[in-house]
Amino acid sequence: MTKRRSWLLVPASRPDGIERAARSGADVVVLDLAELVVEADREAARAAFADSLRTANAGGAEVFAQVDPTALHDDLGACVHPGLAGVVITRAESTGEIVEADALLSRLESERGIAHGTVQIVAALETARGNHAAYEIASASPRVVALTLGRADLIMDLRAEPSDEIHLLAFLMQRLIIVAGAARVTPLGAWWRAPDRGLYATADNTYAAGQRGRAIGFKGALCLVEQQVAALNRAYG
Repeated sequence: MTKRRSWLLVPASRPDGIERAARSGADVVVLDLAELVVEADREAARAAFADSLRTANAGGAEVFAQVDPTALHDDLGACVHPGLAGVVITRAESTGEIVEADALLSRLESERGIAHGTVQIVAALETARGNHAAYEIASASPRVVALTLGRADLIMDLRAEPSDEIHLLAFLMQRLIIVAGAARVTPLGAWWRAPDRGLYATADNTYAAGQRGRAIGFKGALCLVEQQVAALNRAYG
């Protein structure tokens, strides 16, 4: 069974960061086109994606792309090449987005000599609407293999407590694990605690968050810092 303990997010616009990510020991390198790349750099990042994919693949990790549901045609057209294992759809909110992505992926696989169904989907639930439709999103396509929560956008969409914790976070994490189990997909996440900023936490705090996450049922987690990779690999090992 393929290990997917650590998912390291890196901007697709940063060749130096992609080279480091390839050497980081991450099980999955996620080349982001949607959130970590400023609008002015997105077209160049798309144009260079095939080269970025080869660089990320060279380290032996699986490679996913993070794409914007409002720009699926452009993002998927840029990132679907042999060697891409899947896509993370950020801010997923509806079955329609998943169905659209599935159809586009099927066409691109056919056009580019990739076996049908190769490119998988991870849905990132980052809003109230997306969390409400979690089971339907997870069940919308056989390509969907995992669900995850997006903490930063949830803070903007849901009320936070004075402690800086999201007041519904514990419920949403446990609900996501239940939904993922019902839909037979993998739950991805870790149980971060204030004042950590989650994906930017120290290695020690990342390990603790991973241990807490594993204890409630998560199978791996995303991170933004290379030093977090080993901690997640230990926590979910």
